[in-house]
Amino acid sequence: MSAPSNLAARVADRLRGLAGPWDVFAEHSRRFEIHLSGTRVELTRGPLDLEGFGLRLLRAVEGQTGVGFQASTDFSERGVRTAVEEAETFARFNQFPAKHPELPGGRPSTGDGAKIVDPALWSDPAGALERYGAALLAAFEGRNGVVPSFSSIKATLTEASVANSTGLTYAYAHTAVETEVAVKAFGGPEGRPPGEYWFSDLGRRLDPGPLPTLAADWARFAEDARRAKSPPNGEVPVVLPPDVLAGIVPAVVRFQFGASARLRGLGVVSESQVGAEGLDVFDDGLLDWGVGSSPVDDEGTPQRKRKLISNGRASQLLYDVLHADALGAASSGNGVRTSGFDPGANLWLKFTRRPAPEASTIVIPPGNGGTDAEIVEQVDDGVWVQQIAWAQPDEMGGRFGGEIRIGYRIRHGKLAEPVRGGTVGGGVVTREGTPSLLHDLSVIGSRPKLMGSLSSPTLLVRNLSVSGDDHAPAPP
Repeated sequence: MSAPSNLAARVADRLRGLAGPWDVFAEHSRRFEIHLSGTRVELTRGPLDLEGFGLRLLRAVEGQTGVGFQASTDFSERGVRTAVEEAETFARFNQFPAKHPELPGGRPSTGDGAKIVDPALWSDPAGALERYGAALLAAFEGRNGVVPSFSSIKATLTEASVANSTGLTYAYAHTAVETEVAVKAFGGPEGRPPGEYWFSDLGRRLDPGPLPTLAADWARFAEDARRAKSPPNGEVPVVLPPDVLAGIVPAVVRFQFGASARLRGLGVVSESQVGAEGLDVFDDGLLDWGVGSSPVDDEGTPQRKRKLISNGRASQLLYDVLHADALGAASSGNGVRTSGFDPGANLWLKFTRRPAPEASTIVIPPGNGGTDAEIVEQVDDGVWVQQIAWAQPDEMGGRFGGEIRIGYRIRHGKLAEPVRGGTVGGGVVTREGTPSLLHDLSVIGSRPKLMGSLSSPTLLVRNLSVSGDDHAPAPP
């Protein structure tokens, strides 16, 4: 593959003579999609081609920093000049409590970097999507009463670049894939209503290899949803696989450990006990295939691996340039152009957004808890939660709660009858001494899995609140 285009440098050439500090983040993106209805291809689309840049100006205003920002798709001299004028106006009224923010300079030293480009997808995106769609349908052939009712695969190929007033210029390429598959189970003489399982993921590559195994799991979950009973009611041991944790942990951790929370007097307290002893949690911007991985962050600071929790205690925070200056620190390489949601879900149109301190990929290293089956063997009476609907983690409060779409009762160390309905919830990161998911970990599995913005093994939480109709035994 050829060297990625450096659109940011093109804009920077038109900004010669403009007083700093300023930086430019630019993208050239191509988007391809395939949508399937049942077992037929309903729509293919692409490439949707878009080029754009975001210009940020930092100006001294009454002892603080005025932050001006303007995004544009017009790379002409007039278009860049208009963006400057509008950003200058915005900077006069948008003040931030930083005094002398310093943008990264020179050419960043990034080493070998992480794997973030799927070569097959980059060279033949339309063909790669078609082959993946065919492999997905083939994985369901011969399954009676179970069909994929809807499938959507969207791939984005991006050439990103950053340049600034200190002379930094850098360009790199990356790929992103959004996958959704809805599987429906129906039929049989018992007359039960259909059951459904909905899978979604965000990653960097298309890999059809695991599809036969995944399809078998999805089919089983959809079938089990038809006969599932209500979960127990009370404080019970709960096993959470990475598929569920990915929708809970990153959102809370990235806020609680973000410098924006610290600036507002919120978030974790340094060195406070926020997790079980022995627990380490990282933010890894160089994890292979991580959706938040890149050679540099969106301000040009080299990415790296940061320890957020060390032996259960809060360690480092996540900083961008502005928050680092305001709090007397250095940027940790977490200047991410995000709209405030999961940064992994913001890999499209990042040039339209300003940087903020955000996590890349949250990593919970594997422990010595063994396989999923070995974890279950350690539970006498509890629940395995396979999917939660509307978990809606509360970033500020550090808590989550949602409906159990499908799970399994654990009885005497074995997965038993399926359960659904009711809710499961509790804290994720809470104040020291308060029960939470991370604080009440009793087992950390030994087989990590990358899902969205989280890499984690399966976790066994000593007690979480489950609301259902079935009676649960009192905790010992």
